[in-house]
Amino acid sequence: MSKVTNRKQLKRLVVPTSWHVGKKKHKFITRPRPGMHSLSEGMPISIIIRDILKYAKTSREVKTILREKRVLVDAKRVKDPRFIAGLMDSISFPDINTYFRITLGPHGRLRLIDIKKEEALLKLCRIKGKHATKGGRIQLSTHDGRCITATAEGTSYKTGDSLLLEPEKAGISIKEHFALKPGASALVTGGKNKGAIGNITRIEGVVVTLKSKKEEITIPRRYAFVLGNEMPALRVEPSASSASH
Repeated sequence: MSKVTNRKQLKRLVVPTSWHVGKKKHKFITRPRPGMHSLSEGMPISIIIRDILKYAKTSREVKTILREKRVLVDAKRVKDPRFIAGLMDSISFPDINTYFRITLGPHGRLRLIDIKKEEALLKLCRIKGKHATKGGRIQLSTHDGRCITATAEGTSYKTGDSLLLEPEKAGISIKEHFALKPGASALVTGGKNKGAIGNITRIEGVVVTLKSKKEEITIPRRYAFVLGNEMPALRVEPSASSASH
């Protein structure tokens, strides 16, 4: 008789390389519930609380924190330890006045950086798809699984562009639009240069070239996540006075 796979767990040895967790301490680790992010761009909130932030030592303690304390992802309360949080999400612990954003660090690993309370109310989303709906409206799909209905201004938005949203308003409020164009600040989300940040110098078909602090990088267009015009609209790297997790 074949063994039944525990769908609530993953073997630590096969977790995505983007997860910055030890692989030898325990054999298994929590498997995230299917959600807004892919497995390589997100991780369960239980791992963030226990393994990354060290706010808990056991899964039982994680469940207690989620049940008794307010833990917010993009300004919404989370109680499920298997909830997946991912790239550009804000993680808030308002009871202790502590706020983080999930970004990509060196070697393409997901990391949490300290942010201010006001920043936790904003989010950058990359447009992955666009199509027209009845009534002349435009529906946009983003990297984190959102479907946003835009009015007339949505016609100027293109796949690959980014939007600055207020998650608390369920994506209804689009504060700013950042086009995928030369001069824009961008994050590399895939390939050997995953995690690098630079400014786009040219776009040729499906290939984007950007200049980072160290070198010029050429990547597929789908790996360019626009962060803002010339400079990132939100903090995506740790400040000099703070550390990343």
